[in-house]
Amino acid sequence: MSHVLPRLSLLLIVLGLAPLASADTIFVDAQLATGLNDGSSWSDAFQGSNGLQDALAVATSGDDIFVADGEYLPSNTGDRSASFALKNGVTIYGSFAGGETGPDDRPPFGTADSVLNGDLAGDDGALQFSENSFHLITTSGTNSTAVLDGFVVTSGNASASGANRDRGAGILCIGNVSPTIRHCRFIANRCVFGGAAGYVNNGGSPSFTDCTFEDGVGGSFGGAFDIAGARATFLRCLFRGNTAARGGALELFANTGTEVDSCVIVDNTATGGSGGAGIWLGSSGSARVRNCTIVSNTATNQANAGIRNQGVSNFQVYNSILWDNTGVGGGQGAGNQVNASTSVFNSLVQGGFARGSGNVSGDPLFADAANLNFTPGAASPVIDAGDNTEVLTALDYMGNPRQVDVPGVVDTGIGTAPLVDMGAVERQSVWVDLGGALAGTNGNPSLTMTGPLTPGSPNAAALSNTAASALCVIFAGFTQVNMPLQGGVLIPEPDFIRFMFSSPSGTLNLPFNWPTNLPSGFESYYQIWTEDAGAIADYSASNGVQGTTP
Repeated sequence: MSHVLPRLSLLLIVLGLAPLASADTIFVDAQLATGLNDGSSWSDAFQGSNGLQDALAVATSGDDIFVADGEYLPSNTGDRSASFALKNGVTIYGSFAGGETGPDDRPPFGTADSVLNGDLAGDDGALQFSENSFHLITTSGTNSTAVLDGFVVTSGNASASGANRDRGAGILCIGNVSPTIRHCRFIANRCVFGGAAGYVNNGGSPSFTDCTFEDGVGGSFGGAFDIAGARATFLRCLFRGNTAARGGALELFANTGTEVDSCVIVDNTATGGSGGAGIWLGSSGSARVRNCTIVSNTATNQANAGIRNQGVSNFQVYNSILWDNTGVGGGQGAGNQVNASTSVFNSLVQGGFARGSGNVSGDPLFADAANLNFTPGAASPVIDAGDNTEVLTALDYMGNPRQVDVPGVVDTGIGTAPLVDMGAVERQSVWVDLGGALAGTNGNPSLTMTGPLTPGSPNAAALSNTAASALCVIFAGFTQVNMPLQGGVLIPEPDFIRFMFSSPSGTLNLPFNWPTNLPSGFESYYQIWTEDAGAIADYSASNGVQGTTP
């Protein structure tokens, strides 16, 4: 064996091929003050605010970079032109607490922030931005294998002229580039031309998934993004509190297929005469908006506040909600939500909308819009009213399943049930089958829970396919424990136990009224065990069921 590897390497060289380098993980921890500072482990991670730049300098295709919480600067010498340059084949993971072995071990995002900070002098608190980085992230020559995952990107200031230094303070995507950005928060970036969070042009096609773009000051075009002669994909993203003269959140200029899917666009402002506080698009091209919630945006000098379409015929809106968007003078009619030249399908538009089909106009009855909970209420007209043919992703904005049937709601949308809801957030069924049945004489007993779980409402538990005329033990609790028991799994923590007998046909029905004082989101768990000589340990068990108050 000792002679094989040298011969293989020699053969690769003869064939003009270089042996593949082994992939490495490079570690970075800005707050570490001990160790070798060579990136070889968490204890010897690259250190200080320049640690990520040190890691990027040695990274090659196939490497992963793990970055602990802390603050990282593009330059520690005050060079405004310096940036974090993404590399093909290199995935940069942030938001580690330090010590984890992989990305899945990271704590919840927002608890261990890795911050890419353009405030080179540390004086933004005094409203001094003149020395901030022009761009935090650059993407020259990148494709989809250049990945950034789990960072806060803040305080870029694209305030100069020439060399694109007036746009894309958060991320700059110039030319035919297509980086992959996931789980990142772009906060309080600024520019004078357009695209405070990001600028994309000349054939670029980046993707942004599970990202937020907040409090960007976009100058003339696009408070969050300015996309010109290019395309971008936004999936499950939040655009909030951004401002520009045109396109408070998104400016789509001559786009080539931009997709905005399952996003929330809220509280953005357009200050100029062209409006489009949520989305502005023009100069032909194409784009799609699917399953988005576009609400509470304001155009101070134009009627069209939600979406303004100036000359893009190949643009459609599907399965979306446009509500509470305010135009000049305080108007909140249909024309303030979206202008009449846009084709809208299976969407809720305040005031009603005629161009398209399947549209409704009633209150979406959001659970708590003030706190960004855009779950539709139980009586909302958006439930089961969307078009299944326009559903491209399995998860909604909250990461919950799409196309969840809500019992008792008449399907009014398009497709085979279950039908998708309108808007970014899918209303989930109050009951979820957790599985975990243990077979008995009649196979797997089946527990079905029904009812709305609203205060004081009637609900019911129905058990079928269990042993006849047998003792049943009903377990209910507030925690899911999945504890081994009698050859099966006890799913609820047994806070309540009740004994009953099944019917001669192997069924059991238990009606109950839901309490009036439980909060929204309250979880409860249920399972029924039955004495059963045909089971492996003399007890069969139903599936577990989780209930969540709406």
